[in-house]
Amino acid sequence: MASPLKAAHTWLFDTHPKAGVAVMYGTLNAIGDTLAQTFFSSTPFDPARTLRFWLFGVGIAPLALMWNAYLERNYPLRPTSSVPHPEEPVPLESIQIHSSSTHSRPSSLQANGLGLVADDKDSKLAHHRRKSSVGVQAVEAMTRSPLLGGQEALGAKEDAVPSVDKVVLARRVGVDQIIMAPISFIVFLVAMGLMEFKSPSAIWLKIQGAFFAILWTNYKVWPFIQVVMFLYVPLKYRVPLSGCINVLWTVYLSWETAVKTK
Repeated sequence: MASPLKAAHTWLFDTHPKAGVAVMYGTLNAIGDTLAQTFFSSTPFDPARTLRFWLFGVGIAPLALMWNAYLERNYPLRPTSSVPHPEEPVPLESIQIHSSSTHSRPSSLQANGLGLVADDKDSKLAHHRRKSSVGVQAVEAMTRSPLLGGQEALGAKEDAVPSVDKVVLARRVGVDQIIMAPISFIVFLVAMGLMEFKSPSAIWLKIQGAFFAILWTNYKVWPFIQVVMFLYVPLKYRVPLSGCINVLWTVYLSWETAVKTK
Protein backbone atom coordinates (compact mmCIF):
# COMPACT_ATOMS: atom_id res chain seq x y z
CA MET A 1 0.00 0.00 0.00
CA ALA A 2 1.34 3.41 -0.97
CA SER A 3 2.17 5.76 1.87
CA PRO A 4 0.05 8.92 2.36
CA LEU A 5 3.08 11.03 1.42
CA LYS A 6 3.53 9.12 -1.83
CA ALA A 7 -0.19 9.37 -2.58
CA ALA A 8 -0.14 13.12 -1.97
CA HIS A 9 2.93 13.45 -4.18
CA THR A 10 1.20 11.53 -6.97
CA TRP A 11 -1.97 13.60 -6.67
CA LEU A 12 -0.07 16.89 -6.77
CA PHE A 13 2.73 16.26 -9.24
CA ASP A 14 1.08 13.75 -11.59
CA THR A 15 -2.57 14.80 -11.60
CA HIS A 16 -2.09 18.52 -10.95
CA PRO A 17 1.56 19.31 -11.77
CA LYS A 18 1.21 23.11 -11.81
CA ALA A 19 -0.48 23.05 -8.42
CA GLY A 20 2.32 20.83 -7.17
CA VAL A 21 4.93 23.32 -8.36
CA ALA A 22 3.04 26.16 -6.65
CA VAL A 23 2.83 24.22 -3.38
CA MET A 24 6.54 23.42 -3.59
CA TYR A 25 7.49 27.06 -4.14
CA GLY A 26 5.22 28.23 -1.32
CA THR A 27 6.56 25.60 1.06
CA LEU A 28 10.19 26.49 0.33
CA ASN A 29 9.42 30.16 0.92
CA ALA A 30 7.66 29.37 4.20
CA ILE A 31 10.62 27.25 5.36
CA GLY A 32 13.02 30.08 4.52
CA ASP A 33 11.02 32.66 6.45
CA THR A 34 10.64 30.30 9.41
CA LEU A 35 14.41 29.83 9.56
CA ALA A 36 14.94 33.58 9.31
CA GLN A 37 12.54 34.31 12.15
CA THR A 38 13.95 31.51 14.30
CA PHE A 39 17.66 32.26 13.98
CA PHE A 40 17.95 35.87 12.78
CA SER A 41 15.18 37.75 14.54
CA SER A 42 14.86 39.03 18.08
CA THR A 43 11.10 39.58 17.79
CA PRO A 44 8.47 36.91 18.56
CA PHE A 45 7.61 34.51 15.77
CA ASP A 46 5.02 35.99 13.39
CA PRO A 47 2.99 33.26 11.64
CA ALA A 48 1.23 35.87 9.47
CA ARG A 49 4.60 36.82 7.99
CA THR A 50 5.33 33.19 7.16
CA LEU A 51 1.88 32.90 5.59
CA ARG A 52 2.64 35.92 3.40
CA PHE A 53 5.85 34.29 2.19
CA TRP A 54 3.95 31.07 1.44
CA LEU A 55 1.29 32.94 -0.53
CA PHE A 56 3.94 34.81 -2.49
CA GLY A 57 5.68 31.54 -3.38
CA VAL A 58 2.42 30.03 -4.58
CA GLY A 59 1.64 33.10 -6.66
CA ILE A 60 5.10 33.49 -8.20
CA ALA A 61 5.38 29.82 -9.26
CA PRO A 62 3.53 30.28 -12.62
CA LEU A 63 5.83 33.19 -13.49
CA ALA A 64 8.90 31.11 -12.62
CA LEU A 65 7.56 28.24 -14.73
CA MET A 66 6.92 30.46 -17.77
CA TRP A 67 10.28 32.19 -17.42
CA ASN A 68 12.20 28.90 -17.28
CA ALA A 69 10.27 27.71 -20.34
CA TYR A 70 11.18 30.96 -22.15
CA LEU A 71 14.86 30.52 -21.35
CA GLU A 72 14.85 26.92 -22.53
CA ARG A 73 13.07 27.84 -25.76
CA ASN A 74 15.08 30.94 -26.71
CA TYR A 75 18.47 30.19 -25.20
CA PRO A 76 19.11 26.45 -25.64
CA LEU A 77 22.49 25.69 -24.14
CA ARG A 78 23.03 22.55 -26.20
CA PRO A 79 22.20 22.02 -29.87
CA THR A 80 19.39 19.60 -30.58
CA SER A 81 20.34 16.16 -31.79
CA SER A 82 20.44 15.70 -35.55
CA VAL A 83 19.69 12.00 -35.30
CA PRO A 84 16.25 11.42 -36.86
CA HIS A 85 13.56 9.71 -34.86
CA PRO A 86 12.45 6.33 -36.19
CA GLU A 87 9.15 6.60 -37.99
CA GLU A 88 6.09 4.88 -36.63
CA PRO A 89 5.20 1.69 -38.53
CA VAL A 90 1.91 1.49 -40.39
CA PRO A 91 -0.36 -1.44 -39.50
CA LEU A 92 -0.57 -3.93 -42.33
CA GLU A 93 -4.36 -3.90 -42.33
CA SER A 94 -4.33 -0.18 -43.13
CA ILE A 95 -2.31 -0.61 -46.35
CA GLN A 96 -4.34 -0.25 -49.51
CA ILE A 97 -3.11 -1.53 -52.89
CA HIS A 98 -3.99 0.61 -55.89
CA SER A 99 -3.39 -0.30 -59.47
CA SER A 100 -1.36 2.29 -61.31
CA SER A 101 0.43 2.81 -64.55
CA THR A 102 4.19 2.90 -65.00
CA HIS A 103 4.26 6.70 -64.72
CA SER A 104 1.95 7.04 -61.72
CA ARG A 105 2.94 9.31 -58.85
CA PRO A 106 5.09 7.82 -56.06
CA SER A 107 3.28 5.80 -53.47
CA SER A 108 2.33 7.53 -50.23
CA LEU A 109 4.04 4.69 -48.38
CA GLN A 110 7.81 4.88 -48.12
CA ALA A 111 10.22 2.16 -47.09
CA ASN A 112 12.99 2.66 -44.62
CA GLY A 113 15.24 0.40 -42.61
CA LEU A 114 12.46 -0.33 -40.12
CA GLY A 115 9.61 -1.12 -42.54
CA LEU A 116 6.74 0.76 -44.17
CA VAL A 117 5.86 4.19 -42.83
CA ALA A 118 3.21 6.76 -43.51
CA ASP A 119 3.65 9.62 -45.99
CA ASP A 120 5.27 12.96 -45.12
CA LYS A 121 2.09 14.44 -43.71
CA ASP A 122 1.46 11.50 -41.39
CA SER A 123 5.10 11.28 -40.32
CA LYS A 124 5.16 15.00 -39.49
CA LEU A 125 1.99 14.55 -37.45
CA ALA A 126 3.55 11.63 -35.60
CA HIS A 127 6.71 13.61 -34.98
CA HIS A 128 4.66 16.54 -33.72
CA ARG A 129 2.87 14.27 -31.28
CA ARG A 130 6.19 12.95 -30.01
CA LYS A 131 7.62 16.42 -29.52
CA SER A 132 6.78 17.71 -26.06
CA SER A 133 6.50 21.44 -25.50
CA VAL A 134 9.09 23.34 -23.47
CA GLY A 135 6.45 24.26 -20.93
CA VAL A 136 5.67 20.61 -20.27
CA GLN A 137 9.39 19.89 -19.95
CA ALA A 138 9.67 22.64 -17.36
CA VAL A 139 6.82 21.13 -15.34
CA GLU A 140 8.45 17.70 -15.58
CA ALA A 141 11.71 19.24 -14.40
CA MET A 142 9.97 20.24 -11.19
CA THR A 143 7.86 17.13 -10.67
CA ARG A 144 10.44 14.42 -11.46
CA SER A 145 12.97 15.51 -8.88
CA PRO A 146 14.55 12.61 -6.97
CA LEU A 147 14.20 14.77 -3.85
CA LEU A 148 10.43 14.46 -4.26
CA GLY A 149 10.31 10.76 -5.00
CA GLY A 150 10.44 11.01 -8.79
CA GLN A 151 11.40 8.23 -11.15
CA GLU A 152 14.82 9.63 -12.05
CA ALA A 153 17.62 8.36 -9.83
CA LEU A 154 20.57 10.53 -8.91
CA GLY A 155 22.96 7.79 -9.91
CA ALA A 156 21.36 7.10 -13.27
CA LYS A 157 23.71 7.07 -16.20
CA GLU A 158 23.30 10.14 -18.40
CA ASP A 159 23.33 9.89 -22.17
CA ALA A 160 26.12 11.67 -23.95
CA VAL A 161 25.11 15.26 -24.68
CA PRO A 162 26.84 18.05 -26.61
CA SER A 163 28.87 20.58 -24.68
CA VAL A 164 27.29 23.79 -23.48
CA ASP A 165 27.52 26.81 -25.77
CA LYS A 166 29.38 29.33 -23.61
CA VAL A 167 28.17 32.33 -25.66
CA VAL A 168 24.53 31.30 -25.27
CA LEU A 169 25.14 30.67 -21.57
CA ALA A 170 26.44 34.22 -21.12
CA ARG A 171 23.41 35.62 -22.94
CA ARG A 172 21.06 33.46 -20.92
CA VAL A 173 22.44 34.49 -17.55
CA GLY A 174 22.62 38.10 -18.69
CA VAL A 175 18.98 38.16 -19.78
CA ASP A 176 17.89 36.51 -16.55
CA GLN A 177 19.85 38.89 -14.34
CA ILE A 178 19.25 42.12 -16.24
CA ILE A 179 15.56 41.63 -17.01
CA MET A 180 13.99 39.16 -14.60
CA ALA A 181 15.94 39.83 -11.40
CA PRO A 182 14.88 43.49 -10.97
CA ILE A 183 11.30 42.69 -11.99
CA SER A 184 11.01 39.80 -9.55
CA PHE A 185 12.34 41.87 -6.63
CA ILE A 186 9.94 44.72 -7.34
CA VAL A 187 7.08 42.24 -7.56
CA PHE A 188 8.21 40.71 -4.27
CA LEU A 189 8.37 44.02 -2.40
CA VAL A 190 5.07 45.26 -3.81
CA ALA A 191 3.28 41.96 -3.10
CA MET A 192 4.54 41.78 0.45
CA GLY A 193 3.59 45.39 1.05
CA LEU A 194 0.08 44.82 -0.26
CA MET A 195 -0.35 41.75 1.93
CA GLU A 196 0.75 43.87 4.90
CA PHE A 197 -1.96 46.42 3.93
CA LYS A 198 0.60 49.18 3.50
CA SER A 199 -0.17 52.37 1.63
CA PRO A 200 1.39 53.04 -1.80
CA SER A 201 3.73 55.62 -0.27
CA ALA A 202 4.88 53.12 2.38
CA ILE A 203 5.46 50.47 -0.30
CA TRP A 204 7.49 52.97 -2.33
CA LEU A 205 9.63 53.78 0.71
CA LYS A 206 10.16 50.07 1.26
CA ILE A 207 11.29 49.66 -2.36
CA GLN A 208 13.70 52.58 -2.01
CA GLY A 209 15.13 51.15 1.20
CA ALA A 210 15.52 47.49 0.22
CA PHE A 211 15.53 47.13 -3.56
CA PHE A 212 19.11 48.07 -4.39
CA ALA A 213 20.55 46.17 -1.41
CA ILE A 214 18.69 43.02 -2.50
CA LEU A 215 19.65 43.48 -6.16
CA TRP A 216 23.31 44.03 -5.34
CA THR A 217 23.44 40.94 -3.14
CA ASN A 218 21.69 39.00 -5.90
CA TYR A 219 24.40 39.95 -8.39
CA LYS A 220 27.03 38.65 -5.96
CA VAL A 221 25.37 35.25 -5.61
CA TRP A 222 22.97 34.15 -8.34
CA PRO A 223 25.04 34.57 -11.54
CA PHE A 224 27.64 32.16 -10.18
CA ILE A 225 24.94 29.70 -9.08
CA GLN A 226 23.21 29.91 -12.46
CA VAL A 227 26.42 29.28 -14.40
CA VAL A 228 27.11 26.17 -12.32
CA MET A 229 23.54 24.90 -12.71
CA PHE A 230 23.35 25.57 -16.46
CA LEU A 231 26.74 23.93 -17.05
CA TYR A 232 26.50 20.88 -14.83
CA VAL A 233 22.90 20.31 -13.70
CA PRO A 234 20.37 18.65 -16.07
CA LEU A 235 17.08 20.44 -16.62
CA LYS A 236 15.08 17.87 -14.65
CA TYR A 237 17.12 18.65 -11.52
CA ARG A 238 17.73 22.36 -12.10
CA VAL A 239 14.50 23.89 -10.83
CA PRO A 240 14.24 21.72 -7.67
CA LEU A 241 17.88 22.46 -6.88
CA SER A 242 17.40 26.18 -7.38
CA GLY A 243 14.31 25.90 -5.16
CA CYS A 244 16.39 24.39 -2.36
CA ILE A 245 19.01 27.11 -2.77
CA ASN A 246 16.15 29.58 -2.77
CA VAL A 247 15.38 28.57 0.82
CA LEU A 248 18.66 30.19 1.86
CA TRP A 249 17.91 33.14 -0.39
CA THR A 250 14.49 33.53 1.24
CA VAL A 251 16.19 33.59 4.64
CA TYR A 252 18.17 36.59 3.40
CA LEU A 253 15.12 38.28 1.84
CA SER A 254 13.11 37.81 5.01
CA TRP A 255 15.90 39.24 7.14
CA GLU A 256 16.63 42.12 4.74
CA THR A 257 13.03 43.23 4.37
CA ALA A 258 12.47 42.99 8.13
CA VAL A 259 15.54 45.12 8.83
CA LYS A 260 14.64 47.74 6.23
CA THR A 261 11.09 47.93 7.55
CA LYS A 262 12.22 48.90 11.04
